[in-house]
Amino acid sequence: MTNSFWREVLDHIPGLVLLFRVDENEDAHLIFANSQIQTVLGYTPEEFVLASESSGSRVQTEVAELVEKIAELSHEDSEGGEPICRFHSKRAAEYSFAFEFRIFSVKSSPLPFIAVSLEPEKRSGQTAPGTHESTQNGGSDFPEFVNTSPLMEALMNKVDTVTDQQIPLLFRGDRGTGKRTLARQVLQAEQLAGNITREWDLTAMSAAGQNEAVEALCTGAEPDNGSVIKSDRMCLLIIEISRLTQANQKKILTWLRERMGSGKPIRILATTRTLLEEQMKRGRFSMELYYMLSFDTILLPPLSQRKEDIRVLTEKWVPRAARALGLGSLEVPAAVMERLLSHEWPGNFHEYFNVMRRSLLLSDGSVFRLAMESVQPVEQKREGAQSESGVNMDEIIVFDEMNRRYLSHVLKKTGGKIYGSDGAAHLLGMKPTTLQSKLKKLGVR
Repeated sequence: MTNSFWREVLDHIPGLVLLFRVDENEDAHLIFANSQIQTVLGYTPEEFVLASESSGSRVQTEVAELVEKIAELSHEDSEGGEPICRFHSKRAAEYSFAFEFRIFSVKSSPLPFIAVSLEPEKRSGQTAPGTHESTQNGGSDFPEFVNTSPLMEALMNKVDTVTDQQIPLLFRGDRGTGKRTLARQVLQAEQLAGNITREWDLTAMSAAGQNEAVEALCTGAEPDNGSVIKSDRMCLLIIEISRLTQANQKKILTWLRERMGSGKPIRILATTRTLLEEQMKRGRFSMELYYMLSFDTILLPPLSQRKEDIRVLTEKWVPRAARALGLGSLEVPAAVMERLLSHEWPGNFHEYFNVMRRSLLLSDGSVFRLAMESVQPVEQKREGAQSESGVNMDEIIVFDEMNRRYLSHVLKKTGGKIYGSDGAAHLLGMKPTTLQSKLKKLGVR
């Protein structure tokens, strides 16, 4: 039978199905995944199979853990255990799967095969490769964020939708909300696809360093980053783009025009905690560059609006970190959890990380002791409290509301005009019909 035959057969089997071939050394190799893998984890079947054989990749590690679990469960003297495994999506989320397997042989092959069907459970916490936080004494990874809250669940669905699209993305939100983490996950997907990827962290660059990076990019003098390049498509991530000098903004604009004019695809990802609209009004940020970047916006909500995430993150991390540090089994008392949930967390995850690390190191016995000097309940926050970006936090409610206000602002600038070279669709880099659909969905008139 041909590979295409097996692939077609697998795609007609309900659910997520993996097929392994066992070699002479009794090592199992993933040879097929049905199309459901893309729906659940964002990988095409071919990408997932290749990644399972890529040394050091997250997929390889998780596939190996699944195979090891199957080996344990298939032994006659096995004590059993739950048939549960975990896989991360291509972008962010961690999924738990209940699985069933069958080991079988066919006449045409002397070696056995393993068929595995997986049923995804509720999505849980998520981390980004290379961006883990650790406790001060080491031992346990600290997830950047979870997506239990409705806000984060909606945001992750949006990120999954736009990751593979050739559109620029602007990640907005206050300091410590996870902009960089999500942007890097999209960048990682570009790298996995074999595209050229670059990242500039302008928060860590001097003025001279920024000038050198821009000059190298615009002149094509950059060194290869070692990734496997399959196309000339490039994706550039700029962390805190508001720090890009005006001179470098002009250079980047010229380079973008030239690259797009020559037919070379380019995608810009950018993060900012500064209101670029205000920067434009003051003449500090290019309007043209802004409209190139802000085709679609990913707005990260503050931690104070993600109560469900705080609870889940705390319940998952404290016991795990305590065991890693040899502190035994620590439980978070209900009163401590209430204090964590009532705190406003103006420093978002940066503040949360510091509080939890201090608390863990000061805890003893079996009880987690909270080391937080003061708690400002959300209900008691001062009216009109401002975020670092100058946005009234009371006004940050849902993503659709931010998009509604943004599109209303653009329509006001164009006098309500959608079509034409001076219309809103042209400024936003969108098809007029797409913009009209968004306006209708958001109720913008």
